[in-house]
Amino acid sequence: MVIRMGKIIANRTLALLLSVVLAIASASALTPVRAVQASPSAPLTSSTGRNAVLAREIVQLFNEDQALLADLEKTKQDPAFRQTLQSYVDRSKVKDHNPNFYDSVVYALWARTPDAPEIVRRYAMFRKSTDARVQSIVAENGWPQRAAVGDEAAADFFFLFGHADGDNVWRVTQLATIKRVFREDHFNPRLYAHLCDRFANVAGEPQIYGSIMGPGDTPGSAKLYWPLIDNMAAADERRVQIGLPSIENDLEKFRQGAAIGPYMTPIVKGEDWSMADVYREP
Repeated sequence: MVIRMGKIIANRTLALLLSVVLAIASASALTPVRAVQASPSAPLTSSTGRNAVLAREIVQLFNEDQALLADLEKTKQDPAFRQTLQSYVDRSKVKDHNPNFYDSVVYALWARTPDAPEIVRRYAMFRKSTDARVQSIVAENGWPQRAAVGDEAAADFFFLFGHADGDNVWRVTQLATIKRVFREDHFNPRLYAHLCDRFANVAGEPQIYGSIMGPGDTPGSAKLYWPLIDNMAAADERRVQIGLPSIENDLEKFRQGAAIGPYMTPIVKGEDWSMADVYREP
C-alpha cells in the first residue's frame, strides 16, 4: 500500500511525468539555476537534523526541470520544430541502440548549431549543469535519503537522477547505492525497476525487469519497447522479488487502454498519480 503524505506532496500530481513526453502541466519559464552549495564538511541542517539547504536546492532543481520539460512539450506542438527535431534524431543515429531515452543526446547535438532555438540551447545547458550537480551532490553528501532531506526532496532527487541519461556511465556505478536506498527508504519498486531498465536501455543493453513497455502499434495491443535480457518467465521472477506484478499483468492494462505514467507505470483511466506514490509502506 502506498503512503499518502498529504501535507508534503500529495497535491503534486504528475500524471504522465516519466512517460515518453516527460512533462507536467506547467507553463512557467525555466529560471537560471542558482544552486545553494552546502559544505560537505559542515552542512547546514535544520533542528530535526535534516540538510535544509540541500533539500531546498533539490526541490528547486526539480521544479526547474519540470518547467523546462513542459516548455519543450509546448514547443513540440509546432510542426516545423518537430520536423527539425526528427532530423537531428536521424542525424544522431542514437535510436539504433537507444530508441526510448535519447533527448539529451539529440538536444545537445542540435544546441551546437548556430541557429538552434533558444529552448533547445536552454535545455542542453540545464541538462548538462543539473546532471553535473546531481553527481556532485552524491559525491559531497552521499545519496540524499529521506532522513537527510525529507520525503519531497528525496523523491525529487530520484527523478533528477533518472533524467540524467547523458551521464549514464556514472549512473551505472550507482546501482548498488540505489538498490540500498530503495530498500531503506521504501521506494516504489516500479521506480527501482525502471531505473535499472533505463540504464540498460541507454547503454544499448537488454532490460532486466521489463518495465519499458506500453501501448502497441494498433488499438488494444501492448508490447515491450526494449528486449529482455532473457525471457518473461525469468523477468517475472525478478519482479516478484522486488514486489512487482507480472509483465503480462501490466501489458494487459495497456491493452485495456492504460496510459504510460511515471517510470512507465500503466495508469488506468480514472486513476491519479502523485509524488506520494514514490513511496510505499515498509
